[in-house]
Amino acid sequence: MNKKRIFGAAIAILLSVTLIFGIEVNSASAADLQVDCNKPVNEKAEVPIGTISAYGGIVTGKDKQNLQDQGWLVCDGEEYSIADYEDLYCKIGHYYGTGSLPGDFRVPDLRGRFVRGVDSGEGRDPDAASRTASAPGGNTGDQVGSLQGDAFKEHSHKIKFDNSFQSNGPNSDSRRGRFQNDFDLSTNSVGGSETRPKNIYVNWIIKAEDKED
Repeated sequence: MNKKRIFGAAIAILLSVTLIFGIEVNSASAADLQVDCNKPVNEKAEVPIGTISAYGGIVTGKDKQNLQDQGWLVCDGEEYSIADYEDLYCKIGHYYGTGSLPGDFRVPDLRGRFVRGVDSGEGRDPDAASRTASAPGGNTGDQVGSLQGDAFKEHSHKIKFDNSFQSNGPNSDSRRGRFQNDFDLSTNSVGGSETRPKNIYVNWIIKAEDKED
């Protein structure tokens, strides 16, 4: 057989195998990674993985890396590989959204947001069922990780309206009768651009892994 044909056939086979392998990898889901979520809990850990804590320092540049070296990630909605943070994924899964690539997941994005305890069917959050995902693929409804927009509780305003009139001049004429006026009333806009309590800024971080001393 011609050596050039043999060489060409070998290249074609190699390319076919490479393409098939690429499809296999790209179609892999988080479940296909066989993450072991039944590993024994580290009883010596002072803070459970998945704990969200307020942090009073800055979280940019080197400071963010230092936190990561200590096992903490910033709650900024960033995507991470499940393979790199299996223990954290076992705790929060895709509650806060799936990643843009198979095998990724997201940490919570708490920037500029308040946190609220899950209602768990207690009825303290009357709109729990309408809560949405904080990121694509995340939890909705009465579940951890779901998001809720701001709102005012239903209320009403009273508007005082004086429908009396006075005559003008010495030759006045008094007339009485019933009449009806239909019209819309509105109050002036007051307040700021959002509804909020007094607050102070902190950064939220989540325990991602146990670091050995």
